[in-house]
Amino acid sequence: MWLPGLRVGFSLLPSLVLLLDLLGLAAGTSQRMFLEEMLKDYDVNVWPHGDTGKPTTVNVQMFINSFGSLNAANMDYSIDVFLRQRWNDPRLRFSDTREKITVTNPAIQAKIWKPDTYFNNVKDAEVHQVTMPNILVRLHRNGDVLYSMRLTLKLSCNMQLKHFPFDEQLCDTALASYANTDDVIVYKWVDVNPIDLPDQLEIAQFDLINYSTDNYTQYFVTGNFSGLMVHFSLRRQNGYHVLQTYVPTILIVSISWVSFWLDPNAVPGRVSLGVTTLLTLTTLASGIRAQLPPVSYVKAIDVWIGMCMIMVFGALLEFTLANWLANKKISENGQTIFRIPKALAGSDAEEVGVHGVGLDEDEEEKEEKDEQEKQPEDVEDAAGKSPKTYMDYARALDRLCRGLFPFSFLVFNIVYWPYYLIQQHRTLSIHGLVDGV
Repeated sequence: MWLPGLRVGFSLLPSLVLLLDLLGLAAGTSQRMFLEEMLKDYDVNVWPHGDTGKPTTVNVQMFINSFGSLNAANMDYSIDVFLRQRWNDPRLRFSDTREKITVTNPAIQAKIWKPDTYFNNVKDAEVHQVTMPNILVRLHRNGDVLYSMRLTLKLSCNMQLKHFPFDEQLCDTALASYANTDDVIVYKWVDVNPIDLPDQLEIAQFDLINYSTDNYTQYFVTGNFSGLMVHFSLRRQNGYHVLQTYVPTILIVSISWVSFWLDPNAVPGRVSLGVTTLLTLTTLASGIRAQLPPVSYVKAIDVWIGMCMIMVFGALLEFTLANWLANKKISENGQTIFRIPKALAGSDAEEVGVHGVGLDEDEEEKEEKDEQEKQPEDVEDAAGKSPKTYMDYARALDRLCRGLFPFSFLVFNIVYWPYYLIQQHRTLSIHGLVDGV
């Protein structure tokens, strides 16, 4: 059963909502009228201290919302930043109960003087528009103005890739006035936290080692322009390239060594293995080069890929030599050029008993004497025997390369990795950088 008081309350609810809407509309109209009255005689083309002839000091602060990965091929990087600029405009002082007024109307914002800030090394820029234009103008009672906007910037960065992928890059973000000289605008970083960063800032493939801010002046024929600069020191993470480049190339080089365990006359198998590994390595190297600019100097990754190419191509050339030896006939009075050590001769060579293979001089003379005593009784049987070849030399060459190639590659790794890791550490030390921001 409805009570009379509740019935009256429900009947008054629409009226209360309408009254609140009217009050809000009245407040908005009152603020708009207040701003229009204050800006009635305001000249947006004159800087705040134009009547005194003094330059206006613009204090700048940047909040790095996110940091995009560096693109080595295009020599650029992207950041999502809140750019905040503060200055004092005596013409915007007001006496009111409110401490500050937030201006979101673009039409009214356009009537207020703002610095013509631009980024020197920008390639592309975008002001966020969702869900409204991310631009804020806030006026304080004492005439202080806050001008804030959210931007996504693609900035150029002159990268040095000599030690890639063990490199450390220094990328700059520079801003200045486009048209107003330093007698109109002077830029200055705020005293506290000029560059603000999130607690957990993640950058793909990079670590932000340090950053620093600086003031500078540009000198042109049109005048001197005040500007600001921030330097970002970034160190490349090696995990991605170790997994995507170094481990696959190590496996490819190791697979090419399998041919040393195949018979020297196994032409289809050894040729297929050598050519396949060489083409695979070439394809992998082409993918790496596509990610980098065509610079004229040698990079660390080029040294690695070049050595891997030499190892794989060397294995293919070794097969060519081994196959040639395996099929080269020994003449009746042919003399061996050199003696194969017993460690490389193997048990099969000793069983065959070829001259100069794993035997010392006394044993060789004894063998020759025995062969002279044992003349073939049947001429047809002697003619039917297949001529001897340098097969044992070919097998000895394979045995030698089974240890020589892995040892050479191991020595290269022992030199390569410490050298470039130390170079990366030295680069950071030269710039006076420490871990952590």
